[in-house]
Amino acid sequence: MELSMYIAYALGKYKEGVFETEIDALKYFYDRGIRYGTVCNDEYAGYPLSKYVDMLKEAGLVTDSYVTIVNTASFDKNERRKNIDIVKRDIDEMEKLGIPILMVAPSVELANTDEELHKMRDILVESFSEIAEYSKGAGIVTTLENQSLIRRADSTIKDVKYILDSVPDLRYVFDAGNFFCVREDALEAYEVFKDKTVLSHYKDWAYVESGGFERENMKNFDGVPFGKGEVPLEEISRRMIKDGINIHVLLEYNSVNKTIDQLGECADFMVKMFN
Repeated sequence: MELSMYIAYALGKYKEGVFETEIDALKYFYDRGIRYGTVCNDEYAGYPLSKYVDMLKEAGLVTDSYVTIVNTASFDKNERRKNIDIVKRDIDEMEKLGIPILMVAPSVELANTDEELHKMRDILVESFSEIAEYSKGAGIVTTLENQSLIRRADSTIKDVKYILDSVPDLRYVFDAGNFFCVREDALEAYEVFKDKTVLSHYKDWAYVESGGFERENMKNFDGVPFGKGEVPLEEISRRMIKDGINIHVLLEYNSVNKTIDQLGECADFMVKMFN
């Protein structure tokens, strides 16, 4: 089991003045047992990917994956073509830097009807097929994450399974917290997708009286340190260990008022579960 984190959380704390340098921010997680990092294309200051890799390396961390957020499922064919080409350029850069896993997180229009939802799902199949084939040639694994909005075509167990079954070279990022947001059973999802899972995002949610986050069918929930909310992270961790699944687990703590100490709690939870 290998542990990872979203580096924007650490670098954001540097920007707020919590740490003297960016490397100090990243070392905060290294000192807590984290050894891998993932980079997202909308994070922090928009540095070149190579600079993120260098910073992580200086802090003792290995860049294990890259997340790109572009609309590869646009209903507009020209827009979709442009964004797929952006992802291909990302893959070329990843190959040079030796980053083995790509996660494509399409920023999509929300479907207004079932017909639109099914159309979007088929567009995702088409786009992921092209991207996965291209990345395979570069020795990179392309992955799909289940999202957290019912009116997307990549959020529910049914829709994610349809996409994965339709694209043999595509692999999966399991996010139990996102299944909480669409009111589906994360443990059921784990069993359905475990054979194709190469990454897992860890976040925990709890209901709050007001504020926090909202989704179509639920209101007033917020992120909490791992193990203190409604998401069955401990049971999922136990099943991963029992099944001998060697995947990267990413720290993805989302909260309206998150603190660096709470991030540390989440890192401690992950290390306790898997080390």
